[in-house]
Amino acid sequence: VQEKTRKWIEARALASEEAAAWQMEKATLSELESIRRKEIEQLADFVEAGGRRVDELAEKRSAFADEETDLRAWRADLERRLATFEEELRPFLPILPPPLRQKVEEAILRIETPDPDQPLQNRARDLLLVLQAFVEFQNAVTLDREVREIAGERREVEILYLGMVQAWYVDATGRHAGSGVPGGAGWVWREDPSIAARVRSAIEIQARRAQPAFVELPLTNDGAPATGKEGEP
Repeated sequence: VQEKTRKWIEARALASEEAAAWQMEKATLSELESIRRKEIEQLADFVEAGGRRVDELAEKRSAFADEETDLRAWRADLERRLATFEEELRPFLPILPPPLRQKVEEAILRIETPDPDQPLQNRARDLLLVLQAFVEFQNAVTLDREVREIAGERREVEILYLGMVQAWYVDATGRHAGSGVPGGAGWVWREDPSIAARVRSAIEIQARRAQPAFVELPLTNDGAPATGKEGEP
């Protein structure tokens, strides 16, 4: 009887343990099911959001494609315009006087010898630099020095440029002087010693080595004299 009682107690204890274990497992399974349901709902929301995102990306891609087409057309038009401007500017580059060329020498060289691989922004920059320097030179009186061969000798002369309209030069001795105008292949110079004193006076005024005064200089373009004050020969 005792043995049977012990076995019965053991059996009841085992049944209680199994029942408790099942209750715990059941609670765990229920919790897992709840988690799975939430995951399924989240996945559904994610799929829906992903679908909307795909539609948005498709719309943006279409818009970008249209914009890219417009940009390519704009770039092609800009490239044609730059090529036209460069072609029109090249014949005038040889007549740019030294003080003007020195300011934008590198840009001029790139325009004279174009590189097909050069970025468009660099080509546009070079054009703007040259044109800006040209306008500034055209609207100013510029004093320059250079060495040239006169009467078989190399002499240093001072040159006074009235923009791109005309220029006058004189050497240190005052025996050699003349004027020049831009021509088809460069500046054309004409010797005229009779204007040496007037050119020297204008240069001294422009260099602020003399008091302002009216100076009369000949204009070859129209045959009439030009008068002006300091900086305006």
